[in-house]
Amino acid sequence: MQRTGSGILYSASDLVNYLECEHLTTLDLIDLETPLQRTESSDEAKLIQAKGYAHEADFLEVLKGRHDSFVDISAAGGNLDQKVAATAQAMHEGKDIIFQATLRDGCLIGHADFLRRVSSPSLLGNWSYEVLDTKLARSSKAKFVIQLGFYSALVAKVQGLQPVLMHVVLGDRTEAVYRTADYARYLNLLILRFLDRVTGSALETYPVPCEKCDLCKWSGICEATRLKDDHLCQVANITRLQIRKLESAGVATLKALARLPTEARIPKMAAETLDTLHHQARLQLLARETGQNQLELLPPQLEALRGLGRLPRPDAGDLFFDMEGDPLEEGGLEYLFGLYFLRRDQPEFKTFWAHSHPAGRAVPASPP
Repeated sequence: MQRTGSGILYSASDLVNYLECEHLTTLDLIDLETPLQRTESSDEAKLIQAKGYAHEADFLEVLKGRHDSFVDISAAGGNLDQKVAATAQAMHEGKDIIFQATLRDGCLIGHADFLRRVSSPSLLGNWSYEVLDTKLARSSKAKFVIQLGFYSALVAKVQGLQPVLMHVVLGDRTEAVYRTADYARYLNLLILRFLDRVTGSALETYPVPCEKCDLCKWSGICEATRLKDDHLCQVANITRLQIRKLESAGVATLKALARLPTEARIPKMAAETLDTLHHQARLQLLARETGQNQLELLPPQLEALRGLGRLPRPDAGDLFFDMEGDPLEEGGLEYLFGLYFLRRDQPEFKTFWAHSHPAGRAVPASPP
């Protein structure tokens, strides 16, 4: 979201954020009026972002080698309106590839990685454009399709024709292709729902943890809110459904759950489930009050051994093997092996590491 002289503009990322976490949308709206403190990106997030830019740059060079005419909208500079105009001009001129295309329809703004010319006639002439985006992931995701559909709708406004296809180039260089018409109606309804949300009355939302939290710029604010409220979501392994059942029964905090009488019962929750959650909350509350982590050994279940109970008895000759990998390395890198063992009663860790594919082929897999 960004405020301009003519109002607030909403991007494809705003639409995806709304789907993934509505509280994120709430905080974005608040930030427009009262700036909030952003959470600093983690080293992992910065690395992923850098890899994403590199992937885009690599594919840019591939497209330059395949096509005769190319234009980079971002290279000329200018304000938002000038970039929108430059994109429309490049489309009318029939450029083969338009990089960093800027598209707008009212309050909706899009920044597509690439527009690629195709031979379908449109208002532009004997050609039209389809959206091509780059993503670091090695498999496509629903949010990628949402973004592609968003950009495709903006392209259709310029050329008077809905693009037939939309494309995403994944981290392994494979290209996933989707029919725009298959998603257009859903996308239109989603945009209407989103605009009703952001332009209507303010709604009260709560920062329930979700997959978006790890990469969210507001994660610090949300975490502070949950800690202040002593929210039940802090109980390890608790589910949203279990939280709703507990809250309906008047158990709204971790402390309340930890101090729940052992004979208490929660409607529509198995006694065994409640007992597990109660014990977990009690351990976490005790750790908070004493400043020391708590350990509670569960009684062995001899008739149904599981987990660590299935391991053989310890032996001095045991070898513990560890294997790590780097999924962000092109093609994947999994030659980060290690063995933990005892040598003359002294613990030792033997590594078999390589940080590139050629080095991985050169490392001998010899025993310690």
